[in-house]
Amino acid sequence: MQKVVSAYMQANVSTTTPGELLLLLYDGGINFLNQAKRLIGERDYAGKGIAISKAMDVLNELSSSLNREKGGELAANLNKLYFWCNSRLAMANLKMNTEMIDEVIKVLSGLRGAYAQIQNLPEAQAASAQIQAGNNSDHAISRNLAAIKTTARNTLPPASNQRVQAAYSKMAGNGL
Repeated sequence: MQKVVSAYMQANVSTTTPGELLLLLYDGGINFLNQAKRLIGERDYAGKGIAISKAMDVLNELSSSLNREKGGELAANLNKLYFWCNSRLAMANLKMNTEMIDEVIKVLSGLRGAYAQIQNLPEAQAASAQIQAGNNSDHAISRNLAAIKTTARNTLPPASNQRVQAAYSKMAGNGL
């Protein structure tokens, strides 16, 4: 049975687009954090620690997947935001503070929602297709990234990005 599940998961991951994988990472992080909150309520402190560690692993994966060279300011800001989330989770783990966990859930939910809205834009699909095809020319990818940023800025409703902006402002206020 274990081999069947492993084969299914491998096939599922290998046929998933990079955008879908990103959404799965956000979903996984949020699920682990909801588990951690539940486990704190059940006084399962070892389980809480494991769930928070898994969420921190997700954040580390998100951070390590950033292309800092081509992502520019956006990648740098996301990296800082992921670092802030990890710092909050470390503190939440020590203090068993579900409010700190909720702060991180809000950030991840906001990022997930914003990305879900822009991933189907033609510019985002073109950039993803170029990356998957191995056509990683700096000019083509930079052009599509710029188009994605502009389109996202013009099409995303302000409310969908409000939580992310609040968390980023809080992070920036802490000198991160």
